[in-house]
Amino acid sequence: MRLKDRVAIVTGSSRGIGRAIALAFAKEGANVVINYIMSEGRAQEAASKISSMGREAIAVRADVSIIKEVKGMVNQCIKSFGRLDILVNNAADFSAMNFSLNNPDWDGWQRMMDVNIKGMLLCAHVASRPMLKQKKGNIINIVADYPGGGLSYMLTKPAGIPLTRGLARVLAPYVRVNAIEPGSIDTGWISALSNEDKRKLKESIPLKRWGEPEDVAKAAVFLASDESAYMNGAVVIVDGGASINPWAP
Repeated sequence: MRLKDRVAIVTGSSRGIGRAIALAFAKEGANVVINYIMSEGRAQEAASKISSMGREAIAVRADVSIIKEVKGMVNQCIKSFGRLDILVNNAADFSAMNFSLNNPDWDGWQRMMDVNIKGMLLCAHVASRPMLKQKKGNIINIVADYPGGGLSYMLTKPAGIPLTRGLARVLAPYVRVNAIEPGSIDTGWISALSNEDKRKLKESIPLKRWGEPEDVAKAAVFLASDESAYMNGAVVIVDGGASINPWAP
């Protein structure tokens, strides 16, 4: 087991990519804090599944953009498991996904800024304290980088890339910080597409398939393990080659 007896916090892990990462960590021997903000039932179900795998898990509600709640989550992790080895910054907000400059939703835009950028930094700030004390830790940020850009989600998620590199510098040598940049991953939205849109999406990806949350989870296990011990400040792209396809839309 590559993560035997390590302790991880995975933010936004009641569903989708976060849930897949939490389960993959448990399969490799880790105990896990399942973080959620609204989906308590799903978070408890994920924790129960991990328990059935012979590992320990707790579900903790915390808004990653509020430092008091982040501190509470980390304190609860330390109280329950005695240490913290891995943080996965996966939580994201989509409040203003279709932000329009002509009809701006400023509250939604600010919420995305608070969760997608500030939240990542707050969690790293708080979680790195016990990691630095034990002189070993690992932070993995889930980021995105879309060439077309945008004024909301497409603006906030790419910010995680320079943030990853900055954290990697200031937290070295004891805490490694890397990122995963997923491509088109079916967390439910692809399944809802029309057959024609699915066909177009598949054709735009060199591997001729979209990804599943488990594809990202495998990369997360690698980055969290000692197999990536000399990686720091790296961004691992998991997109089936979409970002190198010159014919992609």
